[in-house]
Amino acid sequence: MLGKILKRTLLGILVSASLSAASVAAPVGWDEAGKEWLSQQSEHFSVHFVDGHQQSAAKVLDVAERVRQEQLPFFQSAPEARTEIVLVDDFDFSNGWATPLPFAQIRLFMSPPEDGGDLATSDDWLHLLIRHEYAHIMHMELANGAPKILQKVFGRQAFFFPHALTPSLLLEGLAVYLETNEELGYGRLQSSQYAMKMRMEVASGELKDLEQVAVASREWPLGYQYLYGAYFIQYLSETYGEEKVQAFLTGYSRRIIPYFLINRTAQQSFGKDFNTLWLDFQAYLESEFTPQLTLLQQQLIVGKDIGEEVGKDLKQTPYLQVVTHSASGLLVNRNNGEDRPKISSLDPQQSEWTSLTASKDISAMSSHPQSGLAVSRLIHYADGRSYNDLFLFNHGQWQQLTERQRFRNVRWMPDGRQLVASRKVAGVSELWLVDAQSPEQEPVRIWRGDSDTVLGAFDISPTGTELVAAMKRPRQGWNLEKLNMDSKTWLPVTDTKAAESSPSYLPDGRIMFSADYDGVFDIYVLDESRGQLERWTRELGGALRPVWQPGVGLVYQAYDTNGYQLRYLAQPQALSTQNIQHQQGRYDYPPVIEQTVEKSEPEPYSPWSTLRPHNWLPLVYIDDARTLIGALTFGSDALGRHSYQLTATWDFDNELADANLVYQYDNRWMAALSSSHDFDKMTVDGRSDYRITRDDYFLLQRNHIVTAFEDQLSLHAGGVLDKESLVSQPDFASMIAFRESNETLAGLALTFDNREAYLNVPGVGWGHYLDVVAETNDLFDSDYEGQKYQAQWKGTWDLPGRTTLTARLGAGYADDDAKTFRLGGKDLFEESRLFGRDTQVLRGYDDSTQRGHRYATQRLVLETWLGRVERNWSLYPVGLGDLSGSVFIDSGAAWDSGENHNQLTGVGTEFTFEAKLGYNLTLPVTLGYAHGLDNDQGKDEVYLTVSGGLW
Repeated sequence: MLGKILKRTLLGILVSASLSAASVAAPVGWDEAGKEWLSQQSEHFSVHFVDGHQQSAAKVLDVAERVRQEQLPFFQSAPEARTEIVLVDDFDFSNGWATPLPFAQIRLFMSPPEDGGDLATSDDWLHLLIRHEYAHIMHMELANGAPKILQKVFGRQAFFFPHALTPSLLLEGLAVYLETNEELGYGRLQSSQYAMKMRMEVASGELKDLEQVAVASREWPLGYQYLYGAYFIQYLSETYGEEKVQAFLTGYSRRIIPYFLINRTAQQSFGKDFNTLWLDFQAYLESEFTPQLTLLQQQLIVGKDIGEEVGKDLKQTPYLQVVTHSASGLLVNRNNGEDRPKISSLDPQQSEWTSLTASKDISAMSSHPQSGLAVSRLIHYADGRSYNDLFLFNHGQWQQLTERQRFRNVRWMPDGRQLVASRKVAGVSELWLVDAQSPEQEPVRIWRGDSDTVLGAFDISPTGTELVAAMKRPRQGWNLEKLNMDSKTWLPVTDTKAAESSPSYLPDGRIMFSADYDGVFDIYVLDESRGQLERWTRELGGALRPVWQPGVGLVYQAYDTNGYQLRYLAQPQALSTQNIQHQQGRYDYPPVIEQTVEKSEPEPYSPWSTLRPHNWLPLVYIDDARTLIGALTFGSDALGRHSYQLTATWDFDNELADANLVYQYDNRWMAALSSSHDFDKMTVDGRSDYRITRDDYFLLQRNHIVTAFEDQLSLHAGGVLDKESLVSQPDFASMIAFRESNETLAGLALTFDNREAYLNVPGVGWGHYLDVVAETNDLFDSDYEGQKYQAQWKGTWDLPGRTTLTARLGAGYADDDAKTFRLGGKDLFEESRLFGRDTQVLRGYDDSTQRGHRYATQRLVLETWLGRVERNWSLYPVGLGDLSGSVFIDSGAAWDSGENHNQLTGVGTEFTFEAKLGYNLTLPVTLGYAHGLDNDQGKDEVYLTVSGGLW
């Protein structure tokens, strides 16, 4: 039994490590009517896109070939095969990713970033994104010597891509470094946002150690592996020269043993290992930012923290808060990463917060005295898309105004009848009018840009005659412009090299916004009629997203050493005044496409060229009962719709074959086929040998047949074959009966799931899960007959701090000729299966301590976050993440018709720590103790479980 557990554990770790880099290959959204997927090729790239995006796809190929040509001298080699690029318009946020497994592939989100963020300092969104993601491909593909030979033998396995197994600070740092063009002034290392973040890291007095950045996960500032990594690569290049960085890349590309030789390679390239280099780097950061910090400290003029003045529980948060003014007080969507988000109102007269309603994924808010609160929410749909839509909150009730319309920002017109909303479709910005009082009326488009023009945040003037917005025009940075609501024409307000963002009108008609005119984001006010620019704040970090709240004054969000802080100035004063003309200046970036490249004609997409196996890995397992030798392979197509994993082994001692195949088509179809053998040692009268049994398992499942309520409610269908048969057993054990069984079930399941996860809360933070499953044995040949019905409910409540309380109720009924349910053990995975579920957990008792055709179970779990280590052991591939603990009560009974219920109860506690393996793989490891309270069947047990997965 121990050998079986060990074998499965080691195999699971091996598979998790091998698939970790490929796990990001999420499928594209389900097909929509009339939208066919097409493919087009250039010399070094293939791009896959939905019909209608031909112009963007052609641009991607032109830009990608240019980027490859520019980056080739740095890396000195490039992938031999074409890199597969998939262009998607499935999300209302900006992102992208790249991986070398199972082939070199890049996913590009067409949605350009809003103004003011990290990604805003760029000449063109797709250009920046391709520069970053293709740098990853070029970097991770570097392999020479033994790794290259092993790739030719075993194909594309993660362990033979040395640079894919380096800390993300090196991967992301190099990509940010290479996306940046210092001469032209674009890329994150040229942005005031990155300078702000690193300046405040120095100001904190606690620059992060290499051991922290190597496994960066949830600590502030979020994504700090990008920040530190980019500045680290820049430091190495400035101090030792780019040729030394290239020497490190070339040297490490030859390492056959990943992880353990990274410091030796650094020593050979730079004359110092990374631990020593990091200490030098920290001193470099201090010298770079301390003079600016000293000057800013002398000039500091900041507002008061609202949390200190009126709200004891308003802390610094890891997220920018969504804030708007209202007639009744300041409205804040309070999201701190550890409690359920909620919209609260600050009454300036009473100086206290009033909670209005719980919220979820709010991205914009606008309030009107009579018409209520309009918000934009991001909704994650079952089809793989994430779209924003508009909702109205009035008189304590929510009303949905639009469905799948993708409106990301919203402002009320002064009359309170109409809303102005912005969206981005296929990367093109639009403005629409939405009738809030008659939502059945179709929205009306009032403006549409082009693919090179990006609309950011905007506001409506007090008269409703004009709109001011942050706008990025082709080959320029972010400026302010005004739209005449009658003529629908734009007029420039500013034309500078600053990143001007979050504009809003003051009651007197002046325009308030955030800008980085001197490299630090502060709040400015522009009197357009006189061209007069006033500065209202002097922050050490930065002042962002200003709002004018009557009775409070200027409210803004300050970037501080530990998070974003909501601050206010009751009576802001002009700290300096100048004419806006003194800030004028243009970027005039060179064209993104310098020349078009030769391309094939678009043709219908086919998955076969990428779906074939690109790798294999030998598997060997030997113990006293068997000698298993086999192989593992996995793959997917470019769109991520078809994915599979196959393992097959042959037992040479017993001439038996084991196999496991998992196939998935997007998130709707899943098939799993497994045939394995168990070896149970039997001892009778001093004689010992093994009984060999075979377990054949097949699952076919169709998910999301029908969905409702933002796809939280879903109907599923599935079929399960579970067959146990005897292969052989010792002659002396023939009297010990083994019952062969063949259960074949088909059924339907209805699920509801609105659970939410929060950054700093272990597991589920809040929400409910419910499933109701009905299955029958009568559709296919089976050893059993009749029906099986089951239901379970899990409810999680958010308690103060980082603590949750979860309750679970489960119940099942089976006809008397159906297979019995089993109660006992600690296999939570088996308990969570939707179809073919026959096990209920009861810790503190043996597996199958009770069997029956009826069961009822109850569970109560109190779980809390205990601490955050978030450190690696030097640069060895072992580290720790978060620590959490829980106490639980399990209770339940299984019985047959006519029998009495024998309720069993177990209590216990668990301690979970996140093991960080290979820098990027997170394995929650749980040490538990359970005590069964029943005197006869209960027991004390200590157990250790490992569950794989990336956070």
